[in-house]
Amino acid sequence: MANPFQKLFHLGATDLWQKKEGRVVGLDIGHSSIKAVQLRREKGQAILETYGEIALGPYGDLAVGQVTNLAEPKLVETLRDLFTEANVNTQLTSVAIPLRSSLLIIMELPDVGRAKLEKVVPIEARKYIPVPISEVELDWWVIPRVSESKEVVERKQVEVLLAAIHHDIIGQYRSVMKALGREVSFFEIETFGALRSVFGGDLSPTVIIDLGAGTTKVAIVDYGVVRLSHTVSKGSQDITLSISRSLGVEFAKAEEIKRRVGLVETVEGERVIGLVSTIVEYIFSEVTKVLTIYQHKQGRAISKIILIGGGALLKGILDVASRSFEVPVTLGNPFEQVEYPAFLDAVLSSSGPGFAVAMGLALRHLEELG
Repeated sequence: MANPFQKLFHLGATDLWQKKEGRVVGLDIGHSSIKAVQLRREKGQAILETYGEIALGPYGDLAVGQVTNLAEPKLVETLRDLFTEANVNTQLTSVAIPLRSSLLIIMELPDVGRAKLEKVVPIEARKYIPVPISEVELDWWVIPRVSESKEVVERKQVEVLLAAIHHDIIGQYRSVMKALGREVSFFEIETFGALRSVFGGDLSPTVIIDLGAGTTKVAIVDYGVVRLSHTVSKGSQDITLSISRSLGVEFAKAEEIKRRVGLVETVEGERVIGLVSTIVEYIFSEVTKVLTIYQHKQGRAISKIILIGGGALLKGILDVASRSFEVPVTLGNPFEQVEYPAFLDAVLSSSGPGFAVAMGLALRHLEELG
């Protein structure tokens, strides 16, 4: 899936020598871990060279799986360790901007032509952005009309997909990468990276649910365009906390139980799903509300749901999701987009959902290098 935004791409002519190298790395800095995927292009095919993940918790004196906000020096240390352990050996790096640090909305504006929209969009954007426009990197894209309905023609309106990222966020990531001796080739809101790696190009409404540690992100793609994005304030860390409280164990032990047992087995005579059902039901009920509103407003039924993110690796979560929604639910596997040794098939299939964002950025990077 192409990213319609161009201003957030910052590859310069000084990088021509790196273009010849043909290796890129996509970086996803999440709430509880960082993931990296390094690719190279060979005979027109994207080849997986290496990938890796590192937990942030231990670098902030917390447990693996806990949401962590590291200071810049610690973040630099963590990334350096990840690059070393995963043998990331290219300087050409693209970085995902978390949805929590960005704004992605659709505005309906008068169809006054591209030239006038250049002036209108920043003015209208002020209604949605809680800081001065001068403090954000702003980009927008006119969504192509699928059909010229009578209502659309009479109202002479266009839909504009607006993206905004605060300059401070970009500055922080640039500072971190500079400390590592790297330069960021481009930034991309994580939603687009995830969609590129797992979305098959279906024109019917498709939902991507990204089960992260601190939050759950929801994106609805219709006619190949991001039509809605929403964040639910709970994620896989809340599942661990529920296990911890129910069993009276520390977070680290609860996280180990969650990863080992999942939702399908028992612990101390109790099914784990019974211990965490309130959290899981809340997350999926909030997603259902978003889907219901969209379907009612647009008059189009959701055709399928794709689960990604670290939380999608939880044993049994796919079955629970399938029972919660009335449409087919599958796990996203971004590694299907690239070539890799056959012996890695099982491990990559099982870990795939967690690397959707990093893979998507790396794939775009290769495309841009040409």
